[in-house]
Amino acid sequence: MDVPAARSAFQARTALAWLTGFTLTNAAAAIAIAALNIPFAHLAGHWKAALFLTLALPGHFVFFGALLGLLPLLLGWLTRRRGVMTVAAVILQAAWICLIATDAKVFALYRFHLNAMVANMVFGGAMQDQVVLSGSTWALIALAVTLVLALEIAVAWLWWRALQRRPGLTGVLRAWWLAAAVMVFGQAMVAYYDARGDRLILSQLPYIPWAQPITLKDSLRRFGVESDPNARMPSAGEGLLKYPRKPLDCDAALKLNVVVIVLESLRHDALDPRVMPNTWQLAQRSQWYDDHYSSGNATRFGLFGLLYGLPGGYWHPMLAEQRGSAFIGQMKKDGYAMHIYGSAPLYNPEFDRTAFSEVRERIVNGPRERKSAERDQAILADLQRDIAATSPQQRFFGFVFLDSTHQPYYMPKGYPPLFQPMAQSINPIDFGPDHDPLPDFNRYRTAAHYADSLIGPFVRALESGPFAQNTVLVVTGDHGEEFNDLKQNYWGHNGNFSDYQLRTPFVLYWPGKAAQKIGHVTSHEDMVPTLMRHALGCRNDSADYSTGRDLFGPGAPNRPLLVESWSQRGIRHGERIYLFDNYGAATVVDRRYRPLPDAKVDPAAVAQSWEMLTRFQQR
Repeated sequence: MDVPAARSAFQARTALAWLTGFTLTNAAAAIAIAALNIPFAHLAGHWKAALFLTLALPGHFVFFGALLGLLPLLLGWLTRRRGVMTVAAVILQAAWICLIATDAKVFALYRFHLNAMVANMVFGGAMQDQVVLSGSTWALIALAVTLVLALEIAVAWLWWRALQRRPGLTGVLRAWWLAAAVMVFGQAMVAYYDARGDRLILSQLPYIPWAQPITLKDSLRRFGVESDPNARMPSAGEGLLKYPRKPLDCDAALKLNVVVIVLESLRHDALDPRVMPNTWQLAQRSQWYDDHYSSGNATRFGLFGLLYGLPGGYWHPMLAEQRGSAFIGQMKKDGYAMHIYGSAPLYNPEFDRTAFSEVRERIVNGPRERKSAERDQAILADLQRDIAATSPQQRFFGFVFLDSTHQPYYMPKGYPPLFQPMAQSINPIDFGPDHDPLPDFNRYRTAAHYADSLIGPFVRALESGPFAQNTVLVVTGDHGEEFNDLKQNYWGHNGNFSDYQLRTPFVLYWPGKAAQKIGHVTSHEDMVPTLMRHALGCRNDSADYSTGRDLFGPGAPNRPLLVESWSQRGIRHGERIYLFDNYGAATVVDRRYRPLPDAKVDPAAVAQSWEMLTRFQQR
């Protein structure tokens, strides 16, 4: 690296000029990487949106680049060594570009940016349960990082060389004035169009990683800039919660046992006689809800809705207050034995501090020394043993969260493929528009078949045991799983609110009830009010503790479903899906995720959803 010697004098103006040029070059690279995910064809004829991105992207990335430059500048000034500043800047910018590239890949697959939730997953110790990469993939990543570092060194050398040959290049410092003006103008556009509720402008914000827009609705309202209230979705959970709204009034008489089996990423069409024969047979003698949807496309929001009977928008305030589910709390009050098992750890996401916070000491995480398929087998066997050891007078709640159907779709070594061709491993880096999903899908279905092979013996033991006539059994998924079914490069989950990522089987075996297949729309939010009323004997109006409906009641035509993801909130309403990003911008798509640019958000659906999101706020 032919730069001035590390011990050469530190000249402030030249050093600032070098750092400016180096920062601007990396900002341009970051813009190019982020722009790969922008559907520019959709901007045709929308000059305001194009202008906004033209201003917002440079302002955004130059701002972050400037922040990264502060530390090298400080080190160079303190040590009076250009070399120190150069090395620090190269390392930081290389790390930044690697982060941007990783984020771009994540966004392309799942439509969310890397965020604090991902950091929590990594540093919380559950990374190995969420993402599994092969040795060859890690080697490829190492090669890419090395290449980025080499390019950064080359760029650093070129800027020092240019400044040596042409001292007049120090005039590049004037670029900071232009960058500041661009950033201010872009933020002004956000503030103005946010106040107006303009979907076109605000819907571009998700393409900018970690955007921090300035909003001035209250101030601009004084100047006559008004928002369309039907095009916005307010945030939920501000302030203290009043949950439940009234004390629970439940029967003291002997109640039903409850067992809930949840499979990670179980999509609707996995409930098939070939893929899941045991669960299929159970469905034939149960209440089978065939048009059932999770409350979110991620585990935390799907299980949250299932165990609370509430929208995922309450996750953060419930976590902040560590307020457990009223359903779990009532069973604890009634003296239920609690048998709670997770193949993947139930502390990440933090179910030990949300739904199960009152009984967290009863949580058993699967043995970490075993792989997911073996852990699934172990925890179902443990629950079966717990039930067998229970006295006939004791009531119990069993919860098992199986992980085999989580990517990369686990099964024991040598487990026979259910369909061919079947992928021997899953590499998310290979996912893309031209990737053939069939081998991956076949591996997923084989993993579901394996999980079902564990469920079968458990169900048979339960039905042949002493609790067959007083135990309710639920089999469902936390959410669905997509294999580019929409042909829009969506894979896995966390990416959209389509049927593939939200629709999941829901089988409810209830002793004494005649089997039937129910075709109207139901939600994960409906399990808690059904069990509270009919299994626990609670007389409250379900609105006191839930936003769901009684599964044994009539269907609700045109019912809006409020759904949550890591980066968006949505309302599924008939054949339309209303998407609300973190900034309140609303977009309308159909169930195939095709944009409906002229469609309006239904005010009644928004009003119902808003009531659900604010029902348990302290007044």
